[in-house]
Amino acid sequence: MKPEFFGTDGLRGVGFTDLNAKLAYNLGQGLKEALKSDTVVIGMDTRDSSPMLAHMVAAGALSVGMDVLFAGVVSTPMIAHYSKLKQIAGIMITASHNPYTDNGIKVFSKGYKSNVEEELIIESYIKGKVSESDFEGNFSITDDVEKEYLKLIKKLDLKKSNIKLVYDSANGANHLIASKVMKEYFPLSIQINNEPNGKNINLNSGSTHLESIKDFILKNKMDLGFAYDGDGDRVIMLDNNGTIYDGDFIIYIVGKYLKKLKELKGNHVVLTKMSNPGILKALNNSGINYVLTDVGDKYVHKALVDNDYVIGGEASGHIILRHILHSGDGLLASLYILKMLEEENITLSDAVKDVNLYPLKMVNIKNVNKNILHEQEVIDYLDKIKSEFDKEDIFLVRASGTENLIRVTISCLDLDKLNKYMDEVVSFIEQKGQIKWKHMD
Repeated sequence: MKPEFFGTDGLRGVGFTDLNAKLAYNLGQGLKEALKSDTVVIGMDTRDSSPMLAHMVAAGALSVGMDVLFAGVVSTPMIAHYSKLKQIAGIMITASHNPYTDNGIKVFSKGYKSNVEEELIIESYIKGKVSESDFEGNFSITDDVEKEYLKLIKKLDLKKSNIKLVYDSANGANHLIASKVMKEYFPLSIQINNEPNGKNINLNSGSTHLESIKDFILKNKMDLGFAYDGDGDRVIMLDNNGTIYDGDFIIYIVGKYLKKLKELKGNHVVLTKMSNPGILKALNNSGINYVLTDVGDKYVHKALVDNDYVIGGEASGHIILRHILHSGDGLLASLYILKMLEEENITLSDAVKDVNLYPLKMVNIKNVNKNILHEQEVIDYLDKIKSEFDKEDIFLVRASGTENLIRVTISCLDLDKLNKYMDEVVSFIEQKGQIKWKHMD
């Protein structure tokens, strides 16, 4: 049986409407039975609907006898870390990189994202199941989540540095913790997009809107920059010229560093099928093997755990440094890169000088029916197009798990070929998607 409310990364919908007070309260009531925990830690991002959802989940949990530790505005990896450390339930209220009108509820069981069985139990409460508990839990505001996370950061053994860096917190969940950490170790660092007002999270900022940080780097002659997403589990890098380096580059850099230290378990890294072929070739040239998974951090995490590898992630900037933290963390990844650059005494551009990327293009097709990707005619068409590409090329068409759109990604050495097939595929999907919607009307 498949969950109705839970998607690939918890619940997601429009705040105050799809995700309303009643749903959040009922979800909170289901946590004790589903996650077998007497305590839940709750964090949230900076959207205007986040306090309502966080407190209503807390109220539901309290009503069935759970103790609630309320952490306030913290990043998703901070909640995942604390939930695992204390072996308790965790809730993060966030819609990650989505606009402020959206929100979401991420559920963690002892630090790991909820599984289908747990989600089905929670959904039974969302649909109206009522708890028969007569107990009430205790509510407390805690700063222990931050304290334990800072202990984790101290394990990196960072040294104070005069490197000039700028970091963009997307007016989101990590703006407080990032400021505290960066000020301690990088006193010349500057934070931008760090004044959340409930409606500006991810607005022309963060890892999905790099124009502002790029302009800042060039105007202020910064050495490098890091841009995070709304809940703090992703990061994108920029060098002193404003050149953008995504999550694939982070995996390449860290993979080489760990290999040099003889700490790259299995001599493997984990990437996704959307990873640029140029990165794969550079890894091969460095004597590093790789596993390619489907797109999604849960697939990356599974490959890491199944093979006991230590680093993996996505081009989007969701990076898991499993030898330090089991969950993706943008701030942690950027600090690890900074540590490596300082130790090696090199610049970011030096670290990636051996990488020659293939042309890559991704198009988001909005307002189409995602279900057309299951139709045989569409499957046959896409298989035929894919056969035109070489094995190392990328041809990937997938429905977004968090937004109403279909993503088409193509990468190959021949730019004319890339553009030709991209235009054809996008046109085909738009046509089929529109026909489907008309049929449904």
